[in-house]
Amino acid sequence: MISISIYNDTNLKHSSIFLFSLSVSSIELQSSSCGNPGVPPKGVLYGTRFDVGDKIRYSCVTGYILDGHPQLTCIASSVNTALWDFPVPICRAEDACGGTMRGSSGIISSPSFPNEYHNNADCTWTIVAEPGDTISLIFTDFQMEEKYDYLEIEGSEPPTIW
Repeated sequence: MISISIYNDTNLKHSSIFLFSLSVSSIELQSSSCGNPGVPPKGVLYGTRFDVGDKIRYSCVTGYILDGHPQLTCIASSVNTALWDFPVPICRAEDACGGTMRGSSGIISSPSFPNEYHNNADCTWTIVAEPGDTISLIFTDFQMEEKYDYLEIEGSEPPTIW
């Protein structure tokens, strides 16, 4: 904080005298680091420095969209601490509801994951593989609403329904 006071003494003949005083005080931050804000599920963090003035960036893995600010800056707050200027964004699934997957790996998510999808969504995904290849399905997060949601996997004998 800087405060300046200026005084003008005009009572003297043939001259003006300006006097001023300068007072400087510094604010010491309790912490000059915002700390690592973390990485959202399916997200990627670019940046390894988390001190005041540092910037970090976020993106999402293929098939997900960043929801929030892609860049955060560590700033000094008015209460003498350091904090990020925006909350950590989230990565949500693209609004795709079905499609065809090819290649050695991929990700299938509910539309708008981790948010809820619309009622009566009917998403059908086709996984294309070469004859003799093995297709493995690994579920990392799986929830269904009883009586409303179901998962059917065809291509196995007999078809499997959950």
